[in-house]
Amino acid sequence: MNENKAARYQRQVRRARALAVAARTGVLLGAIALEFPPRGLAPALRQLLPASLAAEPAAEALSTVVAATLAAVLLCAAAEAAALPFVWRVEFMLERRYGLSRERLRDWLRGHLLHASARRIVWWTVATGAVFLLIAYRPDEWWWLAGAGFLLAAVGRAMLAPRLLARWLFETAPLQRVPLRERLELLAARAGAPGIDIREWRIGGRSDTANAAVVGVGPSRRILVSDTLLQDYSDAEIEVVVAHELAHHAHRDLLQSIALDAVVVTAACLAAHLALAGPGAGVGLPGLGDPAGLPLMALMVGVVLVGASPLTRGLSRWHERRADRYAIRMTGNRDAFLSGLRRLAAQHLAEERPSRLVEWLFYSHPPLGARMAAARPSED
Repeated sequence: MNENKAARYQRQVRRARALAVAARTGVLLGAIALEFPPRGLAPALRQLLPASLAAEPAAEALSTVVAATLAAVLLCAAAEAAALPFVWRVEFMLERRYGLSRERLRDWLRGHLLHASARRIVWWTVATGAVFLLIAYRPDEWWWLAGAGFLLAAVGRAMLAPRLLARWLFETAPLQRVPLRERLELLAARAGAPGIDIREWRIGGRSDTANAAVVGVGPSRRILVSDTLLQDYSDAEIEVVVAHELAHHAHRDLLQSIALDAVVVTAACLAAHLALAGPGAGVGLPGLGDPAGLPLMALMVGVVLVGASPLTRGLSRWHERRADRYAIRMTGNRDAFLSGLRRLAAQHLAEERPSRLVEWLFYSHPPLGARMAAARPSED
């Protein structure tokens, strides 16, 4: 693998992603400076209601939720538009330049705008409406209730992921290679997932990179093996890659990650609560429950989420190291693990030895060099 090429690619990806975050942050700061949404938006909406409805006790809460939701749609759309050039650079231009993707621009734009951006806008809009509804009725407790709601939503999304992803993002089909399928079924049974559905993940029309995943929780679990992995890798290498993914199932890594994310989201909501219900209310900032405070709330949430990312990535790296050990132990094939890992890293242009700071800040997986060293017999 050309280490200089990999390092150059990863550096450009990190820079573009940082600029995307900066662009979204700039939208929020601009909204705060311009006082958008304007104060008084919720009362203005309430005046549009018929007099009989406007007099109802729930009218104030309803108008506040509607105002916050409308503002969220506009803010999210503006943030996505501001970040689009940098997201395009990461997901399309750099991947094409470095030979990781064959996707056409119109296909990427359709997928990004109709799926990724639209999902984010819908997710944040629904979350905003739910948060302001909680604030209206439980103003002192909304922050931990929002964290609990995130936990339930994340678990539900994980359970529905195989069906939703198969419908919206990619095409799958039953794995036709009978010897390999039987081999993977035996492996899954040993990992505590007997009868799991094993499917071919068809991404070869868009990408040359190989991949595999175990998606979903409970009865919805599926093993996905990309067609690129099936075409270019030996059965032994495929088995050890799938064993690594099954380790995440066996160790309940997804649920652990969701639990940590819920704690972080709860802390982020608490920070937003303190900013608007605490000192901020005394220095002219919008009060808690005022849609005018939405940009500041989003900014506080973003600061906490970004600040906590080394913690969540650290947990992910620990999961990955444990999954590597599990894959070698389950298959007994250290050589296939090393060769498969080396080939996957080369395809994905993974840096072999990034700096410790870069690893700590940005890496959800241990660097290639560390994973290879840990897998060699001399390191046992």
